[in-house]
Amino acid sequence: MKRNESFLTGSIPKALIKFAIPLMLANILQLLYSTVDLYIVGNYATTADASGVSTASMMMTAITMAVSGFTTGVTVIIGQFAGGKKERDVSKTVGTAAIFFAIMAIVITIPMLIFNHGLVNLLNAPAEAITQTRQYLFICSSGLIFIVGYNLVGGIMRGMGNSTAPLMFVAVASVVNVIADYVLVKIFSMGAAGAAIATVGSQGISFIFSLMYLKIRGVGFAFSRHDIRLRAGYVKKIFKIGGPISLQEFLVNLSFVLITMVINGKGVEASAAAGFVEKILMIVCMPILAFSSAVAAMSANNIGAGNPARARKCMWTGISICLVIAVLFNIVTFFKGEILISIFTKDPLVIENGRLYIKSYGLDQIMLSFVFIMNGYFNSCGHSVFTMVHSLITTFALRVPLTIIFSKITVDTMFYIGCSAPISSLASIAICAVYLIILKKREVSPLPDTPA
Repeated sequence: MKRNESFLTGSIPKALIKFAIPLMLANILQLLYSTVDLYIVGNYATTADASGVSTASMMMTAITMAVSGFTTGVTVIIGQFAGGKKERDVSKTVGTAAIFFAIMAIVITIPMLIFNHGLVNLLNAPAEAITQTRQYLFICSSGLIFIVGYNLVGGIMRGMGNSTAPLMFVAVASVVNVIADYVLVKIFSMGAAGAAIATVGSQGISFIFSLMYLKIRGVGFAFSRHDIRLRAGYVKKIFKIGGPISLQEFLVNLSFVLITMVINGKGVEASAAAGFVEKILMIVCMPILAFSSAVAAMSANNIGAGNPARARKCMWTGISICLVIAVLFNIVTFFKGEILISIFTKDPLVIENGRLYIKSYGLDQIMLSFVFIMNGYFNSCGHSVFTMVHSLITTFALRVPLTIIFSKITVDTMFYIGCSAPISSLASIAICAVYLIILKKREVSPLPDTPA
């Protein structure tokens, strides 16, 4: 079995950057699915269409991140086994994950389609955008099997130290998405529905391309159809690490949905502005997410190889790199945020709301440089329950209540709403710092076990 030896020896910054760059590009391209939707809809459709895409995409993001949580669990497990040269355990993990994720796709898709209208009502979509929100959510829900599929393949490849293949999968889909968006929204004037069809179609192509790649290139270790079956021990391990991450991602993103509901109550301009700002910040957050995944994969390999000190160095290196990116971005958003908002829309009210929101909300990127990288390290150690607990505490005890409180302020409302994010993230940093000290004193570094 071939493993990524640069994870275990040599320069940590070089290995992290080399692994993270393809991840970052893949994440950015994947985010472009919805960002291109908003850009084209914002420029060639109505404000109601833009609001519908913005509101529904928040729910789709929550679902996608929940799936991604389990994918991270698979990445960590495979990384630990790969670091320990346990090839058969890698094969069995992949075979179990294939069945597990197929079941997951079915379980999520059916209720999303059946309860479409109820979900849109819960989102508190503006009255002018209800039809568009329902259309976008229903069509995108129909393509959840593709989201689940290519997330799993990407997680497997990252666990083996290959971050280039997932980039290729998403690159193909991004090209298709841009073309389809332009044709369906601008030429055929299909609005939110056209953007959703383009998104689902591109995701389907990405998944099919990934399967073709695996068939031609192989997976890097011995694997056959006999490995594809549900094994209780491996399912338990996936749940142990991936379950808390998935629940955390879903509930945290659900909190974004709750925040969107509060902002939607401020009118269609505020709703559209919030959607544009979210997309901008998600793009800027891609380097942080990429390095978080890189730290998780690299640290997991080192933990599997019995080198916890190098795993910690990976974490601090990742934080340092992300801080540079976050600070540079904040210089722009704090002083000239309207330039970024105007990329998506020419509506002056939407631009002003977006300028105020991104000015304060953008500060969260600095805080997340610590939180996300630390979470990646904790997850690689198998402490995913802790990452879930601290994230949920700060989100629901601070961010959501503060958003509701700040929304009552009548002057520069969007600025104050944006402040809730960096405040809650700062609390997470404090909790993570204390836990890191405790772990270091105990020198907790569990080696991967072989499931029964």
